[in-house]
Amino acid sequence: MNLQKIYAIVLLITLSLILIINGQTAEAQNTQTVQKELSAVKTEQPPTIDGILNDACWQNTPQAISFTDQRTEKPAKNQSVGRVVYTDEAIYVGLHLYDDMPDKIVARQTKDQTGIGGEDWVSFTIDPFHTHQYSDRNFFIVNPLGTKFAHLATGRAAKSEWIGLWKAASQIVQDGWVVEMQIPWQILDYPDTTEPVRMGINLDRFQQRTGERSWWCNLGVQEFRENDGHWIDVLPPSRKRELKFLPYLISGISETEASVRAASESRREYTARAGADLRYEVTPQLRLIGTANPDFDNIEQSVEGIDFSYSERYVGDRRPFFSEGGNVYNLGNLFYSRRIMDMDGGLKLFGKVAKNTSVGTLGTYHRNNQNFILRAKQSLTATSHIIAGFLSHHRPEIDTNSVGHLSGSVRHGKFSGESSFTQSWEGQSDGRTGDVNLRYNGSLFQSVLFGYFVDPDFVNNLGYRPFTGLRGGGAEGIISNEWRQGLIRSVFVGANVIAANTYEGELFQQDFSVFSNFSTHSDYGLSINWFGGRFQEFTDSVFRIRLRARTSDQFNNVNISYNWGEQADERLHRVSGNLNLRVYGFTAGLSSNIQWHFERRYQQILTFGYDFSPALSLGSRLIWQAEGINIYFALRRSVGDPNASEFKQRLIAKVIRAF
Repeated sequence: MNLQKIYAIVLLITLSLILIINGQTAEAQNTQTVQKELSAVKTEQPPTIDGILNDACWQNTPQAISFTDQRTEKPAKNQSVGRVVYTDEAIYVGLHLYDDMPDKIVARQTKDQTGIGGEDWVSFTIDPFHTHQYSDRNFFIVNPLGTKFAHLATGRAAKSEWIGLWKAASQIVQDGWVVEMQIPWQILDYPDTTEPVRMGINLDRFQQRTGERSWWCNLGVQEFRENDGHWIDVLPPSRKRELKFLPYLISGISETEASVRAASESRREYTARAGADLRYEVTPQLRLIGTANPDFDNIEQSVEGIDFSYSERYVGDRRPFFSEGGNVYNLGNLFYSRRIMDMDGGLKLFGKVAKNTSVGTLGTYHRNNQNFILRAKQSLTATSHIIAGFLSHHRPEIDTNSVGHLSGSVRHGKFSGESSFTQSWEGQSDGRTGDVNLRYNGSLFQSVLFGYFVDPDFVNNLGYRPFTGLRGGGAEGIISNEWRQGLIRSVFVGANVIAANTYEGELFQQDFSVFSNFSTHSDYGLSINWFGGRFQEFTDSVFRIRLRARTSDQFNNVNISYNWGEQADERLHRVSGNLNLRVYGFTAGLSSNIQWHFERRYQQILTFGYDFSPALSLGSRLIWQAEGINIYFALRRSVGDPNASEFKQRLIAKVIRAF
């Protein structure tokens, strides 16, 4: 029996186990301790969002109390009290977050929809369909300055113009801080019902000073979502389907491609273009996103590093069209959106067709290529699901590549298993890939065992699969812990091993690594890592040490790291560092990377910005490396390709209007 058949059998066994454990889990859930509940209260007098809990609607509302430290599983040292009411227009959340040292509350971020990390924050989570699946969770985070960050279910609202208006206000008071939120129903997906329903909700809080994260309903370090609380007898309003139209106009001056290639020519061209995005609710839970002549040139992509790699580097894609709804049509490395570079238009349809069934489709068109993706997910329980997918890449008169995928995942307690099988077709050839892994996810110890194969003739023109013709597996173990007081704040130590051979039986990869990270309550950090082994005919052994200061402060921090050893049978030395400063609204950052390997390479990234307001800012970036200098300035949002090898002159004005 060949390996492909073995993996197909393993997949069938995994899917069978999902169905068996489905019944066992449901039975266990019926006998476990009743989870916390909060009765829904509908009010005719909604509160004023000002960070003061003196409104009449808050006075006799049921309270969410008794928060638990997720690490120690004991009552949180600094408790919180939450309240939730609603109207036909919005959900209102009020929280009092007690703190015995309010003068040491940490709040830095002032720009909405940017990362709120390394400071105090509180989050309200709502799962309107009560599935306990991450893809159905909406969470709304607010810091003590009233800065907001929202993650909407299915990954929608990657484009800021789509997210809708929700409000928050915060105040630091004598015994802690207070938050009020107003969340319009219209920005949520929720059941279309005329009868009261039960929704999943939770409240959690992070206190930067102590590192304590506390939950109303404790999900634990592993964040097992089936332990969420319940919001009972909620009657959401009738859904109003929306049509949003977002046209744009661009005008500017750019260098022509000829002038970039030939420095002797200095020609510029005046450019003007138009396009539009469209968003329509086909059903209350199913959304259509369309784009015509999308503007990808003015999206700042991720910067590709210069560190040595045996394979193509994976670089994230920040284009909103591809990230919108990403939770629904995400197929992991089977879809790497940066493969789609040329695009005249695109359509996406994503959302729910039933409570436990979601679908996502994506299609793009260009005269030289057309692409299509379909993904369907069926949730069986809060801890198990099955996914099916299909991808197609077509270049007229050149090639057509199709891929089919089936996978399953199940978790029972702290143990989980996953398996997948994928088939590709291209012309007269086809290939397969499959994998299986088993995990243990404890609060102090986590481990995984995995195996995989990739046929030599497996082809996926839309995916990220650097190597084919391999059979292999590996294991990883991690120990982690946190302390609320004392010198050490957290420790993270682990090791892994990966081994793979070619289909001809030759060694392809044999890697070992040991990694560790330590942080202190005084905000310093230390990381020590080593990896080594074999890659084909090459030998590797590289050490890395990294020191960090003000690790929690994303605006004012410094770190430096040093790598040394041997990689690809050549001596390697790499020195890297980052310095970030913010003063009176001005922010500056310097990232430096110098590598001596086959040749000396360097990359220096200097950024500068000024915030006129939380919604308006001036930004700039300069990348200096061996290939040349790349620089930009932008008002309000970042633009440009940071991976271009040289500076390209361009002056662009863009106007967007939402309807």
